[in-house]
Amino acid sequence: MPLSRRTLITAAAPLGLGGVLATTGCFSSSGNDTGTLVFATALTPAAGLSPHSEDAFLLARWAVAETVLGLDDNGLPVPRLALDWTQTEPTAWDLTLRDDVAFHDGTALDAAAAAASLNAAATAASVPRVIDGLGLTAEATGDHTLRVTTAAPDPVLPQRLSSPYLAILAPGAYQGGTVNPVGFATGPFHITESTSTGVALERNGDYWGEPAAMAGYRADYVPDAATRVAALRSGEAHVIEAVPYAQIANLEASQLQDAPTGRTVSLYLNTATGPLADPALRAAVAAAIDTAPIVDDIYEGRADAPEGLFGPALAWAADHREYTLPDARTPAGEALRIATYSNRAELPEALIVLASQLEAAGFAVETEVREYNDIEPDMLAGDFDAFLMSRSVVQDSGDAYTYLDSDFTGDGGFNASRLADPAVDQAVAAIATAAAPDMDPDAAAAARQSAVLDAEAVVLATVAVVPIAHERLVTGVAGGAANVTSDPREREIITTATTMG
Repeated sequence: MPLSRRTLITAAAPLGLGGVLATTGCFSSSGNDTGTLVFATALTPAAGLSPHSEDAFLLARWAVAETVLGLDDNGLPVPRLALDWTQTEPTAWDLTLRDDVAFHDGTALDAAAAAASLNAAATAASVPRVIDGLGLTAEATGDHTLRVTTAAPDPVLPQRLSSPYLAILAPGAYQGGTVNPVGFATGPFHITESTSTGVALERNGDYWGEPAAMAGYRADYVPDAATRVAALRSGEAHVIEAVPYAQIANLEASQLQDAPTGRTVSLYLNTATGPLADPALRAAVAAAIDTAPIVDDIYEGRADAPEGLFGPALAWAADHREYTLPDARTPAGEALRIATYSNRAELPEALIVLASQLEAAGFAVETEVREYNDIEPDMLAGDFDAFLMSRSVVQDSGDAYTYLDSDFTGDGGFNASRLADPAVDQAVAAIATAAAPDMDPDAAAAARQSAVLDAEAVVLATVAVVPIAHERLVTGVAGGAANVTSDPREREIITTATTMG
């Protein structure tokens, strides 16, 4: 059913900084009058649901698209569309695919199709950050055997292959220069209708694994957080993601799922252009920031004070290394353009606090807020002096190395700080070689984790990024929905076990 006027009034959208009205969403016409689960998503498609974009996480959270490998609770690779994997050369991994998988269009999964999907990602106009710069290529070595190679040895390639960006689609998805996953994935649900307001999904009756408990459900695009919460309260949605911390008190305890997550809110500083290209002024920004009002008030105590780039959800990261910041220079009215996005309701509020603190320190501050899909290109182009972002440090591959590599190295594909520091590049590169191939798995993991913490300290010493808070994952679940996943990596929400009472 359409979103009611009552819900719209209850969920009056807040005015963003800079006079930008936060975008509201609306629900599709089918609604929930037939008992169908309705999932209100925070993201809206940016690239026609192409897995080579952030849309990949929609496909994963809907249980539509799958990858050759998955991850266990410790971030180690496990079988999915591939049954096994072996490093046969320093730069090559061989995988054996399942022989009982069909795509949603009825064609069979084979190694040629899997190789074509991986090669399409590696040669995309915008290469997914999880494999950017790897020189990844894939080839079929048999009907169901696949070889994946990289330009240089990559010890975490199996973890990378679990990324939603590398979803495996049927050949029919790659036509006319675009990627269209609708009808061409392998997951337990398939999309039957896709519109500007959301998608309808049905159970995949030919799924290779455990069949989905639900016959189908709807996912609707509702980027405004207040609208999502109002819809949960009114019964027009049964599952919502990214519950605003400020509205937690408006929901019943039974409607909330709270879990630790590897997500850190940080202020990324432009190190290449503008006043913050000066390390002394970046140090002044860091000195001016007091995170307590944000952690305690805006996040209602449901976030943790910053402990570096890696928070308490990653227990092994508790032993952070010491580092020294550059000497700060007193600001003299330098103009800073700082920005964030409206999809996460806490970020615009936090930006107001940070702007006030920076102005008190002597900067002149201009703020801007837009929806993420609209503002991301400008952020990556360096149009802002500082950008407040909520970033999962293990979302892309499950391994912190890929986050450090993509976000802070000179060749990184998601380098919002535009950092180009040889010491950082060297420290991050050292992670890849920290564990010898013949090491015991536990010793190898410990060696890599130690190298990650060493690299973290080098990054923080540049003041390219200032950690603000470590978030917790809060999902709204009501109206008879059950078995909704709270995934610390934020890849899964709806699964085969999800039910609607």
